[in-house]
Order: sequence, then structure tokens, then C-alpha cells
Amino acid sequence: MTVKREPKVLLSLLAHELFQRKLEIDASAVDWTAVLAEGDKHAVTALLYPGMRQLSDVPEDVLAKTRGAAITASIASENMLKNQREILDLLEAKYILCAVLKGTSVSCFYPHPELRTPGDIDILTGEKGIEQAREYLTAAGFAFDHETEMHQAFYGLGALVEIHRTASVFPELPKGEYAAAFMNSGLAHLHEEKLGGFAFPCLDFPYQMISLLAHIERHMRSAGIGLRQICDWAVTIHTHREDLGEEELGLLEQCGLLHFAKIVTRMCEKYLGLPPFSWSQDVSQGDVDALAADILTAGNFQAQEGMGKVSAVMLGAKFSVADQKMNILRNYRLHVRYRIETQYPWAKSPLWQPLFWVYFPVQRVLRVLAGRRKKVSLRKAVRYAQERQELIRRLKLYQ
Repeated sequence: MTVKREPKVLLSLLAHELFQRKLEIDASAVDWTAVLAEGDKHAVTALLYPGMRQLSDVPEDVLAKTRGAAITASIASENMLKNQREILDLLEAKYILCAVLKGTSVSCFYPHPELRTPGDIDILTGEKGIEQAREYLTAAGFAFDHETEMHQAFYGLGALVEIHRTASVFPELPKGEYAAAFMNSGLAHLHEEKLGGFAFPCLDFPYQMISLLAHIERHMRSAGIGLRQICDWAVTIHTHREDLGEEELGLLEQCGLLHFAKIVTRMCEKYLGLPPFSWSQDVSQGDVDALAADILTAGNFQAQEGMGKVSAVMLGAKFSVADQKMNILRNYRLHVRYRIETQYPWAKSPLWQPLFWVYFPVQRVLRVLAGRRKKVSLRKAVRYAQERQELIRRLKLYQ
């Protein structure tokens, strides 16, 4: 894959920050506005600052914006640690066993943890603890927002807090069921991490490894995933390099994620400067490049309102196995039914479904006209969905 100049500069700056790779950038020949746009798209702009300030020809206004992003990320990270500790104190005081997922549990592996832009606060309590957690959080003033198969979401302390019954949702396939059963025991295997003077419980490495990969693949099969989550994987396995042996590789194989882990890791080695592993070399370079191209196209979750989400509906990633042929009409019907069940529970009768088949497209058109949604070419969305379907098939998820 030939990477365009600005994404290539972005990757080079990330490789420098994450793994101290030498910078070889002619700053005078770079469209820095485009680099910043790419950084914002993937929620990694703050991570670019340490490298950019070492380059002599970066425009001062661009450097100032990146510096501002680094300061903003640092403040947000400190606030997240404080808020996370307050929530953990509340749950632990009620003897609810819990662990931090994603977020600070991986940012602590970054060279500059404060520059890893925080997202939501994700805390695993398991099925037994989730209803108790809801009771105590709402009593403490947190506002319940929504519930999914995987978590319950609350707003409080100026942040979205997701309390997880499970670290991810796994497919009903033999290896997916093995992964689900393995992850169900995660809360019995915890250790403590510290960051910025705050301590918090985390899953032991094998469980965190599966959790991160499952998080990546779940979003890969839907609207796509950006570089921030890939950086999380890269720094985590690099930190635990000595802990990743035959037993852990065997676990990945049993969970149906070894091939995927190899491709993601090889991509990190090629594009993000991750020092190579011996076990990640026997994968197709074409698959590695295709995954990199998909990630560079998708961006972070907030950037996916347009092409990614429309193609995800066509792909039917929430409902279909990866090797099935894409059926757009079937997948749209399943999407409508899912949205009715999760967003309009009062519409229980199947007679409502034909009305929503029409309502959702009309709703989107009106939002596009109002400037609240991006205009998307259906022809391009179909082609993009077909390309992503082929990529997902090649990733051999849970096979």
C-alpha cells in the first residue's frame, strides 16, 4: 500500500512518540493542516506534539494547535483519573468487584500517558454487579442514559461512564463461545496499576489482550476503528512482550483471534514502529496493508457518522457471520428491528416495522438537509461495504 504524504507523516510522528523511531520528515514540504485533520480524525493529535516540536519548519500556528491539544488532553486525563477513582471508590465501598477497561488501563503504557486522549470511563463489574452498580450510581446522582447487550451507560462528573456486564460481545461460534467463557472469569484475575498518583484495578494481561482485540474486531466489523485503539494495542503488547509466550498464543488460537492478532501486530510493526515479534511474520502483506488502509479511512468513532455507519448497516456486521454473502435488504431489516428493540421498546408489535423502514431513511435525509449528518453516496457506500466484507473475511475472526 502506498500511503499518502500526510498520513505517512502522521504515522511517522506516532512511531516516534510510541517507540522512539527516528524522524525523517521534510517539514517544509508537508501540508500540516491536513496532518492535523488526520490527527483529529483519529483522536491522536496530542501524541504528535513531542515529535512536531523537534522539527524546525513546522508553522508556529500548527505547533500551537498541537500544543493546545496536548494541554487539553493532559487536563482531560487528570480529570478522568480523579473521576474514575471516585466511581471506583463508590463501587468498592459497596463491595462490587470491578476493573477498568481500555482508557487508563492502557494509557499507563504510553511514554507520555497524559497525551493519550481519554474517551469514556469503562468499568467491568460482570453480570452480578451491574444492577447493584446502577442502583448505587443513580443514588449518587449519575443519570442513566442507555443500555446495550454489553453495558449500561450513565452521565456523571461531566463524563460518560459505561458499566460493563462483559468486556465484549462474542459471536455464537465455538471459538467465540470459548472466548466469552474465558473472559467471564476475568474479574478473578486482577492486578493494580498506578498513574498520576491514582491506583486502579485492571485485568491481568491475557484477559486485557483478549479484551483489546475483541474491542478492535467488534468495531472493525461495524463502522470501523481508528488509530488510537491500534496504538493502545501496540503499546500494550510491547509492554508485555516478555509475557506473550506460547501459552498466550495458544489462548489466542483457542479464542479464534490469533490470525487477527498477527495482522494487527504486523501492521503496528510496519506502520507504527513497533519492534517486531517472531510470531507475527507469517501473514499476508496484502492483508496487513488492507487493514491499514481501512483503519486510515475509518478514523475514531466520532468521525464515523457518514460512510462508515451507512456501510455498516449494509454490511450487517452486528448480525451476520463474516463469511456470509452480504445481503443489503436483509441486513437493513435486521438493523431496523435492532434499533426498534433498543431505542423504541414501546413499538413491540411487528406491525411497527414497515413504518420504521420508511421513517429511518426519511429521518436521515432531513438531518442531512439540516446539516446534522454527512451526505453519503449510496453507490460509494455499497462499494465500500463490499470491500470491507472481503477484508473481514480475510481476517478469519473466531475461525
